[in-house]
Amino acid sequence: MEQPTAPITLVQAALEAGGLHTGTVLSREVSRGTRLRVRPGVYAESQAWSEALPSERYLASLAAAAMTGSSGAFCRESALALHGLPLLRVPAAVHRRTLHRSQVGVHRSPGRLSYPTRFHEPPLPRGVTRAQMRLALGAENSVAEPGDPSWTPTALRGIASQLVTPECLRGFAADPVGLTVPVEPLPLALLDTVPRMPFEQAVVVLDAALARISERGLTLDELLQPWQPFLRVARLRTAWARVVDFADPRSESVGESLSRVRISELGFAVPELQSVVRVEGREYRLDFEWEGGVVGEFDGKQKYLRSQELFGRSAEEAVYREKLREDAIRSTGRRVVRWSWDDLHHPNILRDRLTRFGVPRA
Repeated sequence: MEQPTAPITLVQAALEAGGLHTGTVLSREVSRGTRLRVRPGVYAESQAWSEALPSERYLASLAAAAMTGSSGAFCRESALALHGLPLLRVPAAVHRRTLHRSQVGVHRSPGRLSYPTRFHEPPLPRGVTRAQMRLALGAENSVAEPGDPSWTPTALRGIASQLVTPECLRGFAADPVGLTVPVEPLPLALLDTVPRMPFEQAVVVLDAALARISERGLTLDELLQPWQPFLRVARLRTAWARVVDFADPRSESVGESLSRVRISELGFAVPELQSVVRVEGREYRLDFEWEGGVVGEFDGKQKYLRSQELFGRSAEEAVYREKLREDAIRSTGRRVVRWSWDDLHHPNILRDRLTRFGVPRA
């Protein structure tokens, strides 16, 4: 998912000081087509919704779910999105925890805009029974973090959720105070979600997570060590180890992460990431570089279509600057091969192009 810009402002029906029930007014606006009902009691402007990216609509749906006071901490892909990590695919549901086994499964909300809510039981760390976990998660005023090797109910209290105001949700709610959302901590969300994802989606998430962790001066092991007992299934531990072995914090975008997966799947050699070329006093950082003088560049549309917003220059200026950059790289004797999102979704085309430019095989 692209980084959201939060153009959607949500309004919740409530009693105003004058006694007018805004739900009636909002319902009339829905009838006129100027508003849409995101969830029962939560509305958005029709134009803003139609112009938003799918990722923005998903985050707005999470915000709407939080505004309605639905119970259960956000988990799985929903938690990753709330922690600001990119997702290759927009999730098909809102993911939340429940302490009641009868609630586990998919629950659909009224209205065609509402994402269904999929409720999951809390993950069980090794050596902990379901009854102990229920007791721990049902305790009030729990703020402890994991770390007790005995994993007693006392040690488990409060580990499943934290109240945060995610940066990615700022600007959605009409309430200027913002939203306070129960969401699982990032380490638990990573361990519980990444091993269950298709490999390419898992790499996108973990590349971005590793970059953030390294910015904080931490290692992945340091962040996850207290949470490792939650990865109790051997199949998931194997999947997690595979993603960790492949992930690289130097990937700077979703497209670059997916490109690395495709390059590996197609049998090409592992490229060097973010190497630097110096030409006439200028430095140019390369997305990918292979031995033999081949440079690979992933071109996302956003770099050009949103150039004014992202870099303060027109699309024409962005194209011109990119041409000068490529000319400088070529002047060193290197060959530059480019690909786009469409190429990543048609691996045969990408394979033929990389082969023509002489990208070495693994």
